Amino acid sequence: MSTAYPSLCPTRRSWTPGKFPTRRFNAINGAGKTRLYGSKAFDATLALEYVLSDNELASLLECYRTARGTYDSLTLPAEVFVGLSVDVQAEIPDYLTWRWSDTPTVESVAPGRSRVRVNLVGTLDD
Repeated sequence: MSTAYPSLCPTRRSWTPGKFPTRRFNAINGAGKTRLYGSKAFDATLALEYVLSDNELASLLECYRTARGTYDSLTLPAEVFVGLSVDVQAEIPDYLTWRWSDTPTVESVAPGRSRVRVNLVGTLDD
């Protein structure tokens, strides 16, 4: 099952590519070998910041609650990536399963308006 993430366009976005599953083994004499255990990077992060109305905030918090926090995967809409060039979007692997990384942070900035920070993580799931 997957939870639909709301169609909201962030005011800020930060993306960190994932890491490849590697392990370094070092001998006593200092010689070493690095092993690669897979061909796909994982644990990419996507940090999003929004300025939302109360209704938009309610839909975002509903998504978090419906996904049971970090439990369920998310289906991200195109609005999350609005403003990124096609070339940059192509660098974000489509095989990643996005999930909430932690609880959204809500800061009230004016009556009916909130600044919200969201952190997502891209995992390798079956």
